[in-house]
Amino acid sequence: MRKPVIVVGVDGSAQANAALRWALEESARRSARVEAVLTYFHEPVFVPATLMGLNPYGDRPQRHPAEELHANVQSARAALPDAPDVTEVVEVGDAAEHLVEASRHADLLVIGTRGHGRVAGAVLGGVALKCLQRAECPVVVIPPRAVK
Repeated sequence: MRKPVIVVGVDGSAQANAALRWALEESARRSARVEAVLTYFHEPVFVPATLMGLNPYGDRPQRHPAEELHANVQSARAALPDAPDVTEVVEVGDAAEHLVEASRHADLLVIGTRGHGRVAGAVLGGVALKCLQRAECPVVVIPPRAVK
């Protein structure tokens, strides 16, 4: 028998981290696998030859998105006793598109929400709204008040 799959969108925000914690807790109740998905845009940066040797991003070194995802997952797992293993997926491109695609093999899609404003697009954010409209499995949206 196939083990249920919970897909959770992770972007490093407090709302996404709350969604990840919720997905981990829910996976224990359902005996499900958890798949954490982080997406990012990769835009090439052209640095003039005169700047070679200088860090165009400032003094803070940037971590690769896979490292960011792994750090978020490990932090969430550390907070829960007997937390399940998590499959970490890093994709380049539009977050909503990748999450909707992942919903095709998922039993549940979990996402956070921005929680600003009064209209649906502002409260949910563009990614959450697109996922609610197009996902092929049930979607759980973690509200802002769940952020700790």
